[in-house]
Amino acid sequence: MRMTEIVRVDAKGRIIIPIPIREALRFREGMYLMLTGDLDSKEVIITPFADPEAKLMEFRVGIKDVPGALARVAGVLADANVDLLSSESRTLRRGEAAEWLAIADVSKCACEMEALRKRVLKEGAAKSVEIREHLRI
Repeated sequence: MRMTEIVRVDAKGRIIIPIPIREALRFREGMYLMLTGDLDSKEVIITPFADPEAKLMEFRVGIKDVPGALARVAGVLADANVDLLSSESRTLRRGEAAEWLAIADVSKCACEMEALRKRVLKEGAAKSVEIREHLRI
């Protein structure tokens, strides 16, 4: 089923999602939404991303480009109760270096981010780890 509403963009680029659509999609105040812009079709897709209680962090991890390296790093995060919400990886130098970018909810993680960073490095598959708070607009 589709719902259609016409809205205006304000001077700051904001729109208001009408109540009937918010209710149908169960959007709540403070909820994180992911916007995906399709430049070819000039469409924006809005997808629920995380609950308002989530504490979003961005992880940028330099890893060895070997089979299983990313899984080992992800395993350390899983053991720390970090919930991965979005993930992207790419090879930088075949057989040598790769990069993993992830957005995760750390609201249920019991350890400090610096301690978590050190645990990921200690595991051995990561060459570098940067953790920073996901920027809110």
